[in-house]
Amino acid sequence: MATGTDAYEQGKLAFQNNHPMSSCEFPVGSTLREDWMNGWNGARNASPTGDGPQGDQHPGMMGDGTEEQNLNQKGNPSARISESDVKAAFGKG
Repeated sequence: MATGTDAYEQGKLAFQNNHPMSSCEFPVGSTLREDWMNGWNGARNASPTGDGPQGDQHPGMMGDGTEEQNLNQKGNPSARISESDVKAAFGKG
């Protein structure tokens, strides 16, 4: 692991500033990308919460660090559950 490279430091800073792993712009398969990823993961692993200095503050990211997908598709309002469905499922109301 090359911990002294600029790419490594950029990866660390990216994690600390709530940038997802997918924000790495180095080419796939390059040593710079590998160093950047090592920096990002190193910062995550060094964090006591595993999620940066602010705790669980990575908006738009799932708990495992992957980004939620946005397929630019409209939702289907009729497919959403209703308040009565929630009450029926949890026995409240």
